[in-house]
Amino acid sequence: MKRIALVLLLLAGSAEAQAKMGSLADAPSVRHQTFIEKGRHELTVTPLGVTVGKAYNNDMIFQAGYQYHFTNWIAAGLEIGYGGVSFKTGLTKGIEREGVRTEDPNTYKVARSGLGLLALVKGSITPLAGKLVLGGKYLGYVDFHVNVGVGMATIKYMNWAAPPSSIGLAVLVGAGFRYFPTKLLSINVDVNNYMVPRRETKAKSSSFTQNPTVLLGVSFFLPEAGRGL
Repeated sequence: MKRIALVLLLLAGSAEAQAKMGSLADAPSVRHQTFIEKGRHELTVTPLGVTVGKAYNNDMIFQAGYQYHFTNWIAAGLEIGYGGVSFKTGLTKGIEREGVRTEDPNTYKVARSGLGLLALVKGSITPLAGKLVLGGKYLGYVDFHVNVGVGMATIKYMNWAAPPSSIGLAVLVGAGFRYFPTKLLSINVDVNNYMVPRRETKAKSSSFTQNPTVLLGVSFFLPEAGRGL
C-alpha cells in the first residue's frame, strides 16, 4: 500500500508540474501591460527648438501641437511652428567679414533665407515603450516614437531686394523620446527633419533643403488614463 501511495503521489506531482508548464506556455509575454497613451488627447508646447548643421542660417523654432492616440502606438494630429529668430552661422559671418574688406563696408550682407511658418498634418508610431526602473526604483514611463508629416512652409528672406516665392511644401520625418514623470504629462526630446524647397542664399538655386531640428517640449495628456502605472 505504501508503494502504491508513493506512486500516486509522484503521478499527482508530475501532473501538477505539467499543468503549470502548460499555463505558463499559454500566458501572454507581457502581463498587466500599461496602456498609458491609448484613447488620450496630447497637447504639446515646444518652447525650445533649433535647426542644426545649416551652412548659412539657423533658426529658433517655437511650436505647438495636438495628437489623438488611437492606440498605445498610433497617433495623429496637427503641428504648427514658427522660426521666430534667425541667426548667422560662422560661415556667413566669415563671408561678410571678407566682403567688408573687398566691397562697400556699409552695404555688404549675405542674402539668406530661414524657416517661417510650419503647418503640418502629423502622425506618430511608437514601437517601443515601458517603465523606467533604476536600482530597483520606478522612475516613470518612457517611449520611443517615430514622426512623419506633410504640410506647408513659408520662407523668410533676409537682405533680399526681390525675394522669391515664400510658400512651399513641407515634409517631416523624425523621431524622439517621451518621459512620463506622471500620467498627466511628458517631457519630450525630438529630432525632426523639416524638408522644404528654398534658396538658402541668393547665390544658390532653389532645392529641397534638409532642416534637421532639435526640439525640447512638454506634453499634457487628457483625460487621465484609466489604469495606473
